[in-house]
Amino acid sequence: MISEKNLGFLKDLVSAPSPSGFEAPAQQVVRKFLAPYADELSSDNNGNLIAFKKGSGKLKVMVVGHADEIGFIINHIDEQGYLYVKTLGGFDLNLLPGLRVDIHHQDQVVRGIIGKKPIHMMRGAEEAPKLKLEDLWIDIGATSKEDALKRVAIGDIITYHSQFERLSDDMIVAKATDNKVGVYVAAVVMQELARKKLKANYYAVSSVGEETTMRGASTAAFQIEPDIAIAVDVTFTSDIPGSDKRLYGDLALGKGPTISIGAALHPVIREKLTGIADKQKIPYQLEIAPGRTGTDADAIHALKAGAATAVIGIPNRYMHTPNEVVSLSDLENAVRLVAAFVQAVDDKITLKR
Repeated sequence: MISEKNLGFLKDLVSAPSPSGFEAPAQQVVRKFLAPYADELSSDNNGNLIAFKKGSGKLKVMVVGHADEIGFIINHIDEQGYLYVKTLGGFDLNLLPGLRVDIHHQDQVVRGIIGKKPIHMMRGAEEAPKLKLEDLWIDIGATSKEDALKRVAIGDIITYHSQFERLSDDMIVAKATDNKVGVYVAAVVMQELARKKLKANYYAVSSVGEETTMRGASTAAFQIEPDIAIAVDVTFTSDIPGSDKRLYGDLALGKGPTISIGAALHPVIREKLTGIADKQKIPYQLEIAPGRTGTDADAIHALKAGAATAVIGIPNRYMHTPNEVVSLSDLENAVRLVAAFVQAVDDKITLKR
């Protein structure tokens, strides 16, 4: 079972507003949690947070989750006081109309509603036209541009308005589990290993910018030069109505984290992970990533001389919505797996393909 302290850390982490490029509030949460456990804590010019625990050997293991979430940034305010935005990350625009959002202006949160022209006003069309971002606006109840500018400004960031809740004993619902749960795993592994002697040098990284540029993972890896890198990120599930398992595989919540197989991923690391999981009876699922993984691993595996890279996925329903659903047991098992892996790594491991 996840401890109340760690559950509180997860809640604070997903609740912290940290759209891509504006991750400081989330990094403050991570820094506070990691401070008692790491030998060293550092930040860089991009905003990555790197926690380090020294081992007795030479090999370096980097485990990374990205602290940024999807969001918006105010681009224009019209004469009526409606706000228009640019996106920070990818969105399904059809999902957005009617949602509540939080606009972060200085130290205040301003509530907004995403609006569009009602279907009843679209006369003469056989079907609703495909939405474009410029078809949407945010209503903050302003009566004019001057009124709106008293509460918001061009460049203010916006996140989903969402609450962290227990959906069941095992499932939680919140915004931004993509990918605060990866940060959670890397950090809690540091907590688990704090009083243990390691042969490998362990780096827990809370990276920035994955949803837009992936610059955080690349610059963090450039500094660390890891021999082994594990990206922990969320992954889609196929345990929903209408999902085609022929395309997406058979992936479900509560059946353990996924371990990816693919061209960019190192077979030795994958086999080590699956071997540990089998031996310790840690449930896991296999996921196929034939090319790019869509995670920070893509920015790491070919950097400099290259790192032996793996991807561990946390199954996630309703990704990139205000109500993402993940399993707490999947998180626990990901922590168990990664912690056991780091403890098992020594300088004798052969990484050459």
